[in-house]
Amino acid sequence: MTHIDKLGNFSRSLAVSIGVLSIAAAAQAEEITLQTASDFGQLDPAFWQSGADQIIINAIYPKLIEFKSGTEWEWELSAAESIEQVDDLTIKFTLKPGLMWTGDYGEVTAEDVEYSFERYTDEALAAPNSGDWAPLKDVEVIDKYNGLIHFNEPFAPVWWSTLPYTGGAIISKAATEALGGTFTTEPGATAGPYKIERWDQGQQTVLVAHDGWNGDKPAYDRVVLIPINDLKAAEVAFEAGQTVVSGVAISSVPELEANMPENAALEVRPTAAYFWLGLNADNPSLQDPLVREAIVKAIDVEAIIEGAYFGIPERSTGLIAPGLIGFSEEPQPSRDVEGARALLAEAGVSSLDLELELQNSTDEQTTGLIIQANLAEIGINVQLNTHESGTFWSLGDEKGVNMQMTLKEFTSPPDPAWSTQWFLSEQAGIWNWEWFKSDEYEKLHYAAIAETDFDKRAQLYRDMQDLMDASHSFVWLIHPPASLIYHNSIKPGLLPNGDYKLQDFAPAQ
Repeated sequence: MTHIDKLGNFSRSLAVSIGVLSIAAAAQAEEITLQTASDFGQLDPAFWQSGADQIIINAIYPKLIEFKSGTEWEWELSAAESIEQVDDLTIKFTLKPGLMWTGDYGEVTAEDVEYSFERYTDEALAAPNSGDWAPLKDVEVIDKYNGLIHFNEPFAPVWWSTLPYTGGAIISKAATEALGGTFTTEPGATAGPYKIERWDQGQQTVLVAHDGWNGDKPAYDRVVLIPINDLKAAEVAFEAGQTVVSGVAISSVPELEANMPENAALEVRPTAAYFWLGLNADNPSLQDPLVREAIVKAIDVEAIIEGAYFGIPERSTGLIAPGLIGFSEEPQPSRDVEGARALLAEAGVSSLDLELELQNSTDEQTTGLIIQANLAEIGINVQLNTHESGTFWSLGDEKGVNMQMTLKEFTSPPDPAWSTQWFLSEQAGIWNWEWFKSDEYEKLHYAAIAETDFDKRAQLYRDMQDLMDASHSFVWLIHPPASLIYHNSIKPGLLPNGDYKLQDFAPAQ
């Protein structure tokens, strides 16, 4: 279908395929074993939280359209036989017949589509991912397979961050209502190319091909997902033959390129993900904007990139990655230790104790240590609190406003609206751990998702990023590239940003 305009070098693959890895056995058509960054924890698409959730959601639920695997952001028909934008406020779709839910829930119908999408606008459900369908008016069911999606206003991101992404996942109305309207890790029924056979929490998830799927049959009958949070440990697991596909640390890329294991291919792709240090403006220790500005000035981002990532990724200029609408070429200011000390003196702060929450990967811990050393130079003592991935993402519920500083990475599809929605006031304490609140930002966000003129929309996003910078609650670090290593006996099913598309993995030809 249509290729997203003006992606520039975002869609450029930096693939490097070299040499070969000596592992016990090559991938077989019956089964493939992949590493994931964490275990899944939420399979309700309106509530998903992690990349592991996303991988499984995209495999076990049908969508009207799907992103294609490859190096270009394009979408293709999936559960829909046809789909078209009738006018600025209406999308018409027709489902393929014969797509079946697991269990005794029958065929996927337009009523399931209606139920799935309208849940996002249900105030009683209070879905944290409601922004995926913010302008939705309703879904009109015409008959079993046909329907109309109506919007209250134009919705520019619908084809790039909603329908082909997690917001477009279709769940079973009957099965979900039987569960009381919500679920977490056990959906009542699924209808994607794969279904869950077993889940050994923290150890593995086993997916098997779903016989009720009416699309192309996946090449592998079984997919085993092994959660390994630390990418250095994931590399070891790959070399030991425990996985045939694994993420690798950015800092490992130069060494791997110079000394590739046998029978392996290395692939490095740009992404729209963003990694940053967040400062909680509602925390008593950080409420003074002078203190937050001092911290921003004191952080040596170049030292972080060199020390934790071997100088490979470029420094981020803001929330939005290169190649996306609204990317800013204006560089962030350089480190200014004296300026930081002057701001603390103006704020009347001579010493300060703060805590930094981060995950237990090697690269993030190195980043944390550099931040700790940077802030010690201006009289701020930082305690590093390291968490497993699952524990880390529950901190919003557990610590709330008591969180002070956090290191976070968010993934993103190729539309900035999906990224800007997490920093609305309504997201404070949910995904917005900076408690960033700006009425002007909110106006710009909603104006941008309704704006169909490319240049006007781009300027709105640049204006939003200026407001974020002016809050002194964000230290933009990098847009982490996706680095993966895989056995050369397989053809990996990867989206342009390196995310897994499980149903597209296949033996190499």
